[in-house]
Amino acid sequence: MRSRSPEERQALLEDLRRQLAARFGEHVLLRWETARPQRGVRALPTGSLVLDVLTGIGGLPRGRLSELAGPPYSGKRTLAAHMVAQAQCERGWAAYLDGAASLDPDRWRGLGVDVGDLLWALPRSLAEALEMAQLLVRTRALDLVVLDVRPGWPERLLARGVRRLRPLLRRAPTALLVVRDLLLPEQDPGLGGAALRLRLVPEGEFWLGDGVRAGLRVRPRVLRSAFTPPVDSPVALELDERAGLRRAAELLDLACWLGVVTRHPLGFLGAETVLGRSRSAALARLEAEPALWARVEEEVRARGLSPVDWPVTSVGR
Repeated sequence: MRSRSPEERQALLEDLRRQLAARFGEHVLLRWETARPQRGVRALPTGSLVLDVLTGIGGLPRGRLSELAGPPYSGKRTLAAHMVAQAQCERGWAAYLDGAASLDPDRWRGLGVDVGDLLWALPRSLAEALEMAQLLVRTRALDLVVLDVRPGWPERLLARGVRRLRPLLRRAPTALLVVRDLLLPEQDPGLGGAALRLRLVPEGEFWLGDGVRAGLRVRPRVLRSAFTPPVDSPVALELDERAGLRRAAELLDLACWLGVVTRHPLGFLGAETVLGRSRSAALARLEAEPALWARVEEEVRARGLSPVDWPVTSVGR
């Protein structure tokens, strides 16, 4: 299939905007800018090193359906915001179908999302959300489409609707992510046909050194993947209430688990240097020295994406 030029993609997106506005009303759309899809890339990075490693391919699969689910207030939408921000950092184009009416523009700006460069729609029903998703995917001009499902929308209609989206995704550069709340996680069968099914399991709160509650600890699980065996994450993610994902913490914890960073009487050793005597000191140095961060992350990705170095843990479906 011939690759479209930037001008052709822009024309397609402008036509799509007119279709959405004519079909659903101007109220469903916010501002959008230019389309910059990255084609020929197998995965779209998530903004989380742990999730990139867990997927086995370095992120969300393009041209496929992925699912991110968990109990209410488990950080799903915070991680979805980081995925949108990462897509934009990769010079990509993202759309967010906000069925749950959960998007807080001020908070998302703080998480790194360029809200002015985001196609943000507010579907009033599941049928509208699915129709919007079809229009967006058909353009083949978007890198990421997130469908945030409102609690109470019919599960059968959702499953049927996403099945119809799967043929449209084939050979498209778009990663489609469905975000769902699970009231009874142990009884949830998941979305049929999802190439990647991610679950978030809350593990309690985490606190700063001065005894102030900072946020939530959650452990990701891969229940199903077309690319790697199901696994539980060896480390938990720390989601700060204000700043979102603590990337330095996940980098250090994953590096320690993989042996990239080791514990020593002198402190945390990695990249041929002492990162710090305590965990907080090591985190502070990683955040202060981008070159050091990049060296540690490069080795973590090399080991983490190797089947030899990543353990396989069976999890329930």
